[in-house]
Amino acid sequence: MNSSPYRKIAAAELVVAPWKNGGGVTTEIAAGAPQSDDQDWSWRVSVADVGATGPFSAFQGIDRTIAVVEGSGMDLRFDDGRMLPLEVNRPVDFDGGDAVTGILHDGAVRDFNVMVDRRVYSAQLDIVDKPETVTRRLSAGDVLLIHVLDGGCAIVPGGSQDVLGPDETAIFEGMAQVAVSVPLDARVAIVTLEEAAGA
Repeated sequence: MNSSPYRKIAAAELVVAPWKNGGGVTTEIAAGAPQSDDQDWSWRVSVADVGATGPFSAFQGIDRTIAVVEGSGMDLRFDDGRMLPLEVNRPVDFDGGDAVTGILHDGAVRDFNVMVDRRVYSAQLDIVDKPETVTRRLSAGDVLLIHVLDGGCAIVPGGSQDVLGPDETAIFEGMAQVAVSVPLDARVAIVTLEEAAGA
């Protein structure tokens, strides 16, 4: 299978943006073009530094996946009384339209965020923190984002090998087969966005 071209985002290209609710800032890694007039993007991947317990921004129509990647963890408290624990490197999914408060366990955390317009995409987030080779096959309309949290990794699109360093990102769109080789002492976030039926 032929690999689609991919784009690489260097650490210096990352964009810092304010939270929707004004409570802090997020480092945006990448976002997909909007597919409707009522959303600013079809998908968005970012890293946020959370320094205090407080409310999350609400995003109606958005599915969210979040993983704490630094710090001791955080609980998500929903207005209906539900509590969802966030442990380091363990992604969890929730409805971005829900009223949620992030309650820190013991000091500041950094979290990795994936948000998708559910009419357009579904998302899977994997945090790979041990030596492993992960293979993803994309169909037309799908997106694969690989972001290095610590260390580095090798990616093999088609028959060639490229290397990503700390805080670097590779994005594949459309039909592709990609292998991600994560070595010892590295940690990589792999985001697979599958096009929704009828999108």
